[in-house]
Amino acid sequence: MRSLGARVLGLLLGSSACGAHEIEPTRDAEPAVVAKQDPAIAEVRALLAGERRELLGDPGAAEQEILALGEPEVSDDLLLSLPGSHGRSVGANGERLAIPDGGRSIGVPEGGVLEGGIQLPFDPAAYTRRDATRSYATTQTLRTIQGAFAVLREERGVQAEVVIGDISLPRGGSFPPHVSHTSGRDIDVRLILAPGLDRTTLPASAELVDWDATWSLVHSFLETGHVTYVFLDFERQAHLRDAAARAGVHARVLDRWFQFPYATNVEAIVRHEPGHRAHLHIRLSCDGQGPRCQGA
Repeated sequence: MRSLGARVLGLLLGSSACGAHEIEPTRDAEPAVVAKQDPAIAEVRALLAGERRELLGDPGAAEQEILALGEPEVSDDLLLSLPGSHGRSVGANGERLAIPDGGRSIGVPEGGVLEGGIQLPFDPAAYTRRDATRSYATTQTLRTIQGAFAVLREERGVQAEVVIGDISLPRGGSFPPHVSHTSGRDIDVRLILAPGLDRTTLPASAELVDWDATWSLVHSFLETGHVTYVFLDFERQAHLRDAAARAGVHARVLDRWFQFPYATNVEAIVRHEPGHRAHLHIRLSCDGQGPRCQGA
């Protein structure tokens, strides 16, 4: 018999990266996980240097900007007792309601639009919306998010707060400081904080991250079968890969999924992108996103 998480995932999905170089690397000093002059790191940075495009917004503040938390949407006392926003996410009995049809991705992630965009539902038991006005997506993207979080919470038992950042604007299109996030299938997620930290902490150094919980999150998304890329700084991948190994993922599978430690692994799902040291960027495939969705 399938697990509860797997059954929920099937029901939600049915039968059926921030874009390249969009955020400049942050410059906070941190203990190096891999030596700064490591040849593999130098190689991957050289591979990417020739493709760098002009950044939008303020490069020096981009990652801090897209991850900064304001006040919680509701007080801590009420957080888990509310039935949801407009009844769209959580019903009166606590069950999660279906995401409506109609949200479609048009074009490529770096130059597309969002048709019939749907706001990420308010669901504080599953995730925190950093800014609901910047959290519009396609039907398939939202169903994938719900499916992944059902597995994360109900099957893997992760209880830590997970902050979802930018997805797309209501109609998609240009979204500074991003280059991508235009068509409703790019999802920014803050790295899960280590226990005991203030929830507003920016995980700018590796020791501030709960890597085991973060791997559980990434794995839950990978299991949906809809993930094309997970963008994460090359040095940070070392920690995430170690957590995956602790969770029992075979080394050959890790070699296929991770760019680290092989900088030339251009087929990897988890791959380097500058400016992604404090957050993940999950890009979904065009599967189920509508007939006019294009690009990886």
